[in-house]
Amino acid sequence: MTKTDNAAKKVILVVEDLPFDAEFTLQALEKFEGSVDVDVARDGWDALVLMKQRHFDLILMDLKMPRMDGFETMILMRGYQLQYDVPLIILTNSDLHTDRERARQLGAVDYVHKSGDLARFRSALQATVEKHMRI
Repeated sequence: MTKTDNAAKKVILVVEDLPFDAEFTLQALEKFEGSVDVDVARDGWDALVLMKQRHFDLILMDLKMPRMDGFETMILMRGYQLQYDVPLIILTNSDLHTDRERARQLGAVDYVHKSGDLARFRSALQATVEKHMRI
């Protein structure tokens, strides 16, 4: 997907450190080609830098990342009031109830499990994006 200045497009930030997972997420978002513009950050620190430069309509974030994980990023987003009103969806391999609960407490509106079943992940991600962005 290419960046454009088209005001009608929704803007999504994908925060993912693993190249394969980032690429697969981008492929799932191709369903919305023409309706969305996507930026990718490789960790929470890079995401915070982008959030200071651009407004996003939706944030898709992994929890387990180097340098700054998803939890730390959400805490700093709140502290700096960066994009705190934007729907934030967690994309993770974690099945821990404590991770899910903590993510919700820190502002995540939804949680998509990155299962080994790529078709199921794609379907769940697309449905969740549609639900929170009304594309």
